[in-house]
Amino acid sequence: MKNKTLEKYIKMSDAQLVKELKSIKLSILNQRIDIANHKNKGIHKISEFKKDIARINTVFSLNRGDRNEQ
Repeated sequence: MKNKTLEKYIKMSDAQLVKELKSIKLSILNQRIDIANHKNKGIHKISEFKKDIARINTVFSLNRGDRNEQ
């Protein structure tokens, strides 16, 4: 069974994936700033964001593989 978020990313276009990737990277930055300033203790969210980045990169590589086969 595939991950639901991976399926969501597979349905997105490349432009949408790039936008989502930038958004996630900004969220990681904001989380790290909040943790450094003792505003937030949600350290676990950073690992979830990193997993989402890995999923998006996987979809990018899958899309490149599809184009190379044609």
